[in-house]
Amino acid sequence: MISGIFENCIGTIDGAAALKYWDELGYQLIQQGQLSAEQAGLLYQHPVALTSRRLQNGDSAAHGLVRIMLWSQPRNAGLEKTLPMVVGSRWFASLTQDIYTIADAFTDDLANGGDWIFTEPVRAIEGFGNQGKGLYNRFVGVREMFVIGKETRQAFFQRYNYTRPGYGAIAPSSPLKVSEGTHSSLVSADHNLTSFYTEAFGLIPNEINGKRSGYQNPSTRQTLILKEGQEFYLSVFSSPKDIAGVLQIYTPLYPTPDQREFSQPGSLGVSLFTYQVEDIQEFHQRISNSSATNVTPIVSNEFGEPSFGLLAPDGFYWVIVG
Repeated sequence: MISGIFENCIGTIDGAAALKYWDELGYQLIQQGQLSAEQAGLLYQHPVALTSRRLQNGDSAAHGLVRIMLWSQPRNAGLEKTLPMVVGSRWFASLTQDIYTIADAFTDDLANGGDWIFTEPVRAIEGFGNQGKGLYNRFVGVREMFVIGKETRQAFFQRYNYTRPGYGAIAPSSPLKVSEGTHSSLVSADHNLTSFYTEAFGLIPNEINGKRSGYQNPSTRQTLILKEGQEFYLSVFSSPKDIAGVLQIYTPLYPTPDQREFSQPGSLGVSLFTYQVEDIQEFHQRISNSSATNVTPIVSNEFGEPSFGLLAPDGFYWVIVG
């Protein structure tokens, strides 16, 4: 059985700065390890020496962790300031206690030399809730925002007037009161290929899969920085065992640059998602018999865990951890 998204992996050239940033979001170092160039080439298809650090947010050990990957020579500069909705884009989202605290922090940092693109918090009710009709019929939904830095792409959201236990846990020690990663997103060129994640990975498709959305929805327009007429398909996949760690796949219904080469292992920034499985031998056989390509042997990753890599039919690279 497969987990929710286990790790959101961040390529970096400055491990100390990365640790400082993620510490503000409540992530603490729990493991570190290294691979030689030969070992990294086999698992990640990028043959240079690698030092990685695994970070956990509070008690959330089963999904939504962060892995900082310090490459001795990065593959490329990564997605950098690419806007969210281009083929190859990756990002992940976290719950926050007060989204205006997040917005204020990035606003102040930008005003004092920081390098960010971010959207203002906006109400979102698409699919559930209501806009609110007054004091006695209040807004039910979330406020959300998107943040892009040279080495990170993140969405933040705050709930209003409803709860969802297990989907985002904010540790009291988190300076900015941010949870683990609750869901991770990919932008694919062909929405028909999303079936791979059900058929090969064994993920559970959402009933809304294939939903069309985009610019016509005000909150989506602002959060994903869309232009007039830009629409997309969206499908959502969950683990059979986790409520969080959800995978979201977007497919633009308009031409975009293909940035997949900038969001693969070895790239800087958000460049890999991982899953855990209970029986890696059985899962490796399953993937070897699927439409995936570049399936590696099972080897030890930098933390000494059995792992293997694969290229999904949509061109995104994945690593499976035993």
